[in-house]
Order: sequence, then C-alpha cells, then structure tokens
Amino acid sequence: MSLRLAQLHLYVDIHRHDLYVAPVLAVVVAGLISTWVPVAWAATWLLLELAIIAHYLWVYRQFKRANPPARDERRWANRIARAHGAHMLAWSSLVIWAWQVGNFSSLIFVMLVHVGLISLTVSMSNAHLRLLCLDMIFPVVALVGPPLLEPGWMNIGLTCLGGGFCVLMMLVGRQINAYTTEAIELRQRNEILIKELESQASRDSLTGIINRRYLLDTAKQQLQRVGEDGAMLALMIIDLDHFKDINDRYGHLGGDEVLVAVVDACVGHLRSGDSLGRLGGEEFALLLPDTPLPAAREAAERLRQTVESLSIPLQGDIVRPTVSIGIALADQPGTALSTLLHDADLAMYAAKTQGRNRVVCAETPTPGGHFETIPAVSLV
Repeated sequence: MSLRLAQLHLYVDIHRHDLYVAPVLAVVVAGLISTWVPVAWAATWLLLELAIIAHYLWVYRQFKRANPPARDERRWANRIARAHGAHMLAWSSLVIWAWQVGNFSSLIFVMLVHVGLISLTVSMSNAHLRLLCLDMIFPVVALVGPPLLEPGWMNIGLTCLGGGFCVLMMLVGRQINAYTTEAIELRQRNEILIKELESQASRDSLTGIINRRYLLDTAKQQLQRVGEDGAMLALMIIDLDHFKDINDRYGHLGGDEVLVAVVDACVGHLRSGDSLGRLGGEEFALLLPDTPLPAAREAAERLRQTVESLSIPLQGDIVRPTVSIGIALADQPGTALSTLLHDADLAMYAAKTQGRNRVVCAETPTPGGHFETIPAVSLV
C-alpha cells in the first residue's frame, strides 16, 4: 500500500466517527441558531446538513468496501474531498443562515462555531495534508470574513485574531501530519520486515520452496480435512539418486546447483494448491490435496520424466539427475502424519532398491505393506 493511500485510509477511519458526533452537533447548533433566525430556517439547515453527513459517510463506506489499489488513490481522494467539502461548506454557510448584521452576539456565536470547526478539522483531517487544506478553506473564510463586513477596530481585531488562530492551526496540522506520516512509514517498513522474516522462517534459503517445519505444519492442517466430503491427501517423498556422488565429484556448490535446477523444474508442474517443500539434504516432499492415487501417480511420473530430461552443465561435464519417488495416500479421517510420512518413505526406499529413477506407490491398507511399482517409462 502506498503512503498516500495509507494516509487516505487513516483520514477515512478517523472521520467515520462523525457518525456519532456530527448529527448531534448539528442538532445542537440548529437549536441555538433558532435564537436569531426562524425555526423553519434552522430546521432547513439541519435537514440539509444531515443529508450531507449521510452522503459522505456513505462515500467512506464505499471506499473501505472497495479497498482500492494505490493507483486509484487520487480518484478516491477527489471523491472524498467533494463529499466532505460539502459538509464543511454547509457548516460555513452558517454565516448566511445565522449571522445577523449588526448583531454582535450572533457574530461571536458564528465565529466560535468556526473556531471549534477549525480545531476539529485539524485534529481529524491531519492524516492527509491535501484534504486538510481543502477542508480548511471554507471555515477559514467564514471565520475571518464576516467581521470585515462591519468595519471597526473591534471587528478588525477579531479578524486578525481569527487569522492568527488559523495560521497557528495550519502549522499544528502540518506538524501532526509530519508525525503521522512518519508513523505510517514506520508501520509499513515493519510490515515489510515482518513479511520478509515470515518468508525466511518458512522458506528454504537455497531452493526458495517451503522448509520442513512449514511443510509439516501444512500437512497437519490438510490432514484435518481428510474424510470431509471425500477430501484426501496424497504425499510424495522425492529423493535425488546418487546425490552423494555428485557432491563428492563436484563439491557442495555443484550439488547445490543440481538441487536448485531440479526444484525449478518441478515447480513448473505444480498446481496452485500443491505444496513442495524440502525435508532436508536432497530429500523433498510434495503435498497434493484432493488428489486420488492414480492422479498422484501420473503427477509423480511427470516429475520423474522432467528431472530425467534435465542436462545440467557442471565444471565441464553434463549432469543428468534422476529421482526416486514414493507415494502414500490419506483418504480416511484420523490418518496420522507420521503414518503417512512413513508409508511414503518406505515406498521411496522401495524405488531405490528396485533400481532408482522410478515411482512406487504405497497401497494401504495391506498386510505387510504392499507396494506398486511404476516403471521408468513414459506415460501414454
């Protein structure tokens, strides 16, 4: 989220409290101005103001519901400025509705209302400096203008006093805005840092896929759904063949290049809901939610063929890695993660003992643990 959009959100969040305050203040002021103007005039102003309040609160709700991207900040800021500007204009129009030329008490009342209005505006609109300036236009004019229409030392003094108050409030508003902006920027930096830390905590630093802890946590969550509306979970254990030989011949950096290449190739075959993670060393696990065994078997064979087709240049040689894959399926509620991992691990070791570069499925439940082998041939 951009800084300006965050400022606009804060502006709206603060002004949404007008729902509880603005209508009450409008009723009180309407009752007071009826001292100088007919009740019908006061009631008309009140109804107009209540309609404007309802409109700009509706605009605020639309903004929060839309949750617009940063590129739309300017458009929404202009819309909010018009809606809330009408509210400020309605209050400043008290100069027309309530002020009686030659009536000093009505003049003081109108000026006091605008002193309070300017103070509230500075305290509530400072999050967004441009909107603060726009909100201040009508109240400032309404505060300093009327006394000048009745020339006299007292009125000139009131105008100077009002002008000085407005300048002071603007300076205060700018300073509060600077502190608010700094706080928003700090919060955004903290959010970015937290996301980076969460990513580092859940990702394998070499391959970029999720790490063992996060993978097991994900598996536990998905196992809780097994049995609900036919939900199931297939688990693959994927192990690189003869990886120790690669490390011994090309060093650990060479082995790392092979691991990264294999993972990158496998990631391209994953669905949006699949989870590929590194269990440790050259061993990986893949979670396939809502995937029956035949579909998991086909997916495993595609991965095996993809890895087998790799040609990785390494220190002048071409390395052609292969993987052995074991598959286990959880389709009954209450399946323990340790049991699922154990079955998939046994299937993977069966693939190793049967010649590597192949897929083996653990068929459960079967006495003694029966495994079905998928030969290392292309699926037609």
